[in-house]
Amino acid sequence: MSEYVVYGTHVKEVANKDRLEKAFQLAKSQKEPVFYVLPSQMWLQEARSKRPGLLATTFDDIATFILDQGQYSYIALSEEERTLFFLQFIKEETAFHVDEVVSGKARAYADTYGQIKRLGLDIKDIPESLLPLQELFFQYEQRISKEKKLLDPENIILHAIGLLKQGGNGLDLSAIYIDGYYDFSPLQMLFIESLKDAGVSIDIYVPNHTNFTIVEKTMSELISIGFTDGREKIEEEKTVEQVSVVAASTNEEQWRGIVEEILLSNRAFDQTGILLVDERNGIQELMKYASMYQIPINKAKKRKLSTTSIYSFLLTGLSNTLVPKSKWEQLPLVEQILKLFQVSGLEFAKQKQMFLQTGEWMHDEHSQLFERINRLEWKKQEPFIVYIKQLRNVITSLPFFTFWEEQFTQEDEPRNLREMATEYKALQQIDSQLENYESLLKEKGLEDLLMTLDLFVEWIKDLGESLQLFEERASKSGISIHTWRDVSLFQGEKLYVVGMNEGAFPAPHHLSGYVQERDLHDSSVRFSTPDQEHFRLKQLAYFEQLSYVSKAISFTYVKGIDAHHPLLPSTLLEGLQVEDKIWSWENRMKHDYSHSQEDQLEKLAYHLGRGYDVGELPEEIHQLKERVERLEEGAEPISLTHDQPLKPVVSVTALESYARCPFRFGMERVLQVPEPAALQEAVSPIDIGDFIHDIIEEVFNELKAVGQSFSMLKNAISHIPDRVDELFEEKWAEIERRSTEISRFDLQLTKQQWQKRLQRWWQAERKHFFDNDHLDQMFIMAIEKSIRFELPLPNGKTLVLTGKADRIDRMNDSIVVYDYKSGQASVKMEDVRSGLKLQLPLYAFAIREELERLEEAEIKADGATYISLKEPGKRAGNGMWRTEHVGKSSKYNVSTFCRNREDYLGTEQFLVDHELKERIAEIWHGMQTNFPVEPIECSPFCSYRTVCRVTDEKREQAKR
Repeated sequence: MSEYVVYGTHVKEVANKDRLEKAFQLAKSQKEPVFYVLPSQMWLQEARSKRPGLLATTFDDIATFILDQGQYSYIALSEEERTLFFLQFIKEETAFHVDEVVSGKARAYADTYGQIKRLGLDIKDIPESLLPLQELFFQYEQRISKEKKLLDPENIILHAIGLLKQGGNGLDLSAIYIDGYYDFSPLQMLFIESLKDAGVSIDIYVPNHTNFTIVEKTMSELISIGFTDGREKIEEEKTVEQVSVVAASTNEEQWRGIVEEILLSNRAFDQTGILLVDERNGIQELMKYASMYQIPINKAKKRKLSTTSIYSFLLTGLSNTLVPKSKWEQLPLVEQILKLFQVSGLEFAKQKQMFLQTGEWMHDEHSQLFERINRLEWKKQEPFIVYIKQLRNVITSLPFFTFWEEQFTQEDEPRNLREMATEYKALQQIDSQLENYESLLKEKGLEDLLMTLDLFVEWIKDLGESLQLFEERASKSGISIHTWRDVSLFQGEKLYVVGMNEGAFPAPHHLSGYVQERDLHDSSVRFSTPDQEHFRLKQLAYFEQLSYVSKAISFTYVKGIDAHHPLLPSTLLEGLQVEDKIWSWENRMKHDYSHSQEDQLEKLAYHLGRGYDVGELPEEIHQLKERVERLEEGAEPISLTHDQPLKPVVSVTALESYARCPFRFGMERVLQVPEPAALQEAVSPIDIGDFIHDIIEEVFNELKAVGQSFSMLKNAISHIPDRVDELFEEKWAEIERRSTEISRFDLQLTKQQWQKRLQRWWQAERKHFFDNDHLDQMFIMAIEKSIRFELPLPNGKTLVLTGKADRIDRMNDSIVVYDYKSGQASVKMEDVRSGLKLQLPLYAFAIREELERLEEAEIKADGATYISLKEPGKRAGNGMWRTEHVGKSSKYNVSTFCRNREDYLGTEQFLVDHELKERIAEIWHGMQTNFPVEPIECSPFCSYRTVCRVTDEKREQAKR
């Protein structure tokens, strides 16, 4: 007669060697399988190494065995593959057309279904809140599970339970040992109950310690289905002797503190263990710092297939739709091809540049592959096996296998060899996986199983996330890595529990999909519901087990760098000794030892920066010191050789550009470094500016406005709004022709925006000029007037300044200079003195001087102002005016808010008052010799930010 007993065990005695041997010998004597079930992969590895030949396995494997025994033919689905079918159903069902069809929605439905099944519920018994999904779940089970016999993990167990209930007494199964579990899910409990009812002998071993409340709950459930409590005395052999809590300022300092402490200790590496609270991200961080400090880890280093270049390349090929693409949209494929062909450095950059400019390739082999991938055509729906064959054909036609094999014999650089070997293995693994799935579909008679292209792409993505490439063996003498499920495997002396922040552990439990905790209590779940209380008890048991696995335990957490709002340690650490030390960058820099040459240089640089005498400095530090000093100066002198002396002629806009940012001026106009090529996302401001100026100039030329007073033109301007629209449409066509990379929607928005602005501009023109009775005798003297004049400098030399004034108005002996701007425009006198805004005052000076010389009469400059197309009616802050023309009586409509009241505008006295000659001389000299990183105006969108070393201090210094 079969026995059903629950025994107690010490957490360190899980997978006890004697029990493993007993199970193995039973299998030999009975000549029937004996399964030994353990709670994690590491425990399974431990059992298999202790007793080779024993079937150390999981509940899923037992279910698979039962289905095979019952000769039930099926194909196993992963959770990710289940999601793909739900996505397909959602697209087909009209009931769900109101929802946005995205993979996230399908995953939520699929996860909800999986959660219900793990609760052991039938679809007809789902909670009331989930009834809207009941029909979808029925459809999934009918079409996928029953008709196509595709079984997800939960349904594999449920079908095994069904077979057991139909007649499990004929099973070729001797016994099952279940060891190390704190609790069981409702589905696992149903499976255990079915195995028991089928007459399979089952022994269960549970951790037997005080404060393991979760185990007591599990015991009561097992007893309720017919198990006997065979536990003896409570195991109280605690090993912990020392417990401490250490805070770190950042996550990086937490890891550095741990690995440096390990290196400084006298313990062998295999006597140290690390428990990762954050299992998902923690392993990547640990591997990074272990590699940095060259610490051996007792865990194989693996890499996801999705991180390889060949995987991304194939995914790009799958997404090809034959829809015309811009060169920028094709650039990722270009980069992938170059990388796979081991092209790097300057050749890589030149090929990208050539492709963007001409679409050409340097090598025919690269070009042929590019064209082949771009010609790939995929139907929207095909049998699954057809997609697999098509992709395998693409893989077979790729030149990489041959190329890499040739390179293996020629390449000397180890890094390149490793990279090629990884890509080679990745391509082999992808093809092998596709081949296996193709064979499985044929074997199960599912050649007609339909799939859509987007579902196939999602399947390939899931494949990339699930498959891994082996990179480095585990070091048997290295530090052991654990999770809460397998930490009792630790055999050393010192254990670090990393990341014990509040909220990280105990962590709140989240049910899958749309299942809420209230649904658990409203449903007919037979066994312990996985609610918050249940999982908190489980996590408390996990925490309690630490007292039995290590002599010394250090809990670490991140405190943060804000002393007033620090991050907190886990509530479970309350009452434990908190060490005085804190792992931080500054404390680490103060250590009188280093672990590597890089570490030593960093610490020497730190102490040198603090003003300490550090003795003889390495050459690297000397170079670093010189570079820092150079950066602090911000100077960028350039020695330019000219065959002929530089002519003293410069445009006013060039002076402004240098004043704004000497470094950018040097890059653009001296070294002539082009801006980096980039996808055009908006119409160029330069194109907009030229476009606006052309329309304004043409409007005034058609009116023959130059020389005619505003009163004379008043009757001839009624058609101008319509004419502005006509000119706009005519010239905007050219803008669109040059803006092929911008979306039609964005272009349309920009077009509407500038149409409105031009109409507002004309309304402002009418208000300020044509309908202004005070200016009825004023007229436009010139449009787009070229300016060239000599400016004597304080050093006795003369500089010729050039420019172009957009518009000059005149009435009697008065002139006003206007400059149209497509963006915002304002003037502050400090900007004039700094050289940022020189156009208005210098144009006013030059034009007044020229008129006085030609007419031999006194001319006054009443004002000079920008007209912004964004605010065309504004006249206060965007110009400078004589005092008599500011205020309520202003004939130019300049409000009292105007602060730039300049009675000497356009005169020599204005230049003297604002020291403009001295500033222009300074700028002119700098434009030939020095281009410091000291911008007065520093745009966040500057194209040269990647090579500029500007600091906040330099910005402030330049403004002073």
